[in-house]
Amino acid sequence: MELKELEYIVTIAEEGGISRAAQKLYLAQSSLSQFLSRYEAELDTKLFQRTGAGVRPTAAGEVFIANARQML
Repeated sequence: MELKELEYIVTIAEEGGISRAAQKLYLAQSSLSQFLSRYEAELDTKLFQRTGAGVRPTAAGEVFIANARQML
């Protein structure tokens, strides 16, 4: 686990969407989306629920994001 990965997750949560987070992080939307999918697969849990309006943290995601913020 790298700090930049934690930053990506926290930024997705703060921006409420992968596209907006990708813009803020100066990444391609597809790259950030692929990162999130791989990261969730590695953790074997969903951190975000995808909606038509963006993403919302799951219960596990909220715990992860809170801990990530403390580490950052």
